[in-house]
Amino acid sequence: MPVIRYRAALICCGLLALNGTVVGQTVKQGIETTKDQPVPAMQHRRGPKKLELLNADGAVITFWKPDLSKRPLEPMMDVITVPPTGVDNYHAIIIEQDWGDSLDAIIRYEYMRGKPSGESPTKLTSAIKTNLEVVPDPLPREHHRYYSGDKIVFLLRYQNQYLPGHPVIMTTGNGSTVKAVSDSNGRVMMTIPDDFSDVVSGERDKRSTAINITTSHVVSGKQYNTTLSSEYRVAPVHWQSKSLGLAAAGIGFLFGGFITRRAGRSRQERTQ
Repeated sequence: MPVIRYRAALICCGLLALNGTVVGQTVKQGIETTKDQPVPAMQHRRGPKKLELLNADGAVITFWKPDLSKRPLEPMMDVITVPPTGVDNYHAIIIEQDWGDSLDAIIRYEYMRGKPSGESPTKLTSAIKTNLEVVPDPLPREHHRYYSGDKIVFLLRYQNQYLPGHPVIMTTGNGSTVKAVSDSNGRVMMTIPDDFSDVVSGERDKRSTAINITTSHVVSGKQYNTTLSSEYRVAPVHWQSKSLGLAAAGIGFLFGGFITRRAGRSRQERTQ
């Protein structure tokens, strides 16, 4: 199997790692990890989510809840178990590794089920969780996710300052690369490539694969590297016909109009 060499990598078991997909990675030379590969979408599984860290001795892992409370996580046999919180909303897993002359970070937001948290996801994304962050603006809404062809927006932030005119790279598990530069407000808009192969028009396709948004920033001689890790799926537009949808809407409108007219005539006849 082809490999890409990185210093550290994050794999999400139960979501992507069962098929060997690297969903987060830093940019230093040093270890072998499996190359990103497209995988099926996550199926429903009971039990806590798990993360597998490869060759990341000394990494600091922090788990953030929607209310910004946090706790450290420790791997067991290179596997991190993400603890259930009983709270419904996005949570964040932050993995940092300090090499002295550089600091690498991986950020992943995971939606977890439970009782309503009463918190906005913006509270979590706005919080400073590591020095350099690629901040989703916004995160996908509940029951939504990223799809191929979507235009998505991010903010590049170093501590409490946004980074204008700053390069960022999007890479996908299907091998695509997209480059962009942030605007004067540190904002970046990118389009997820529609790069799944062998998509059959009109046939539902549940495949998903990794998407990584990466940037670097140098401050006082120290380089900060960060990757926002997520996944995206085949766009439903490949099997959902817009023309059929409009036709169905039109039929519904006409049928509703017919019922309304009949009801109107019945009321008029009763009053005569």
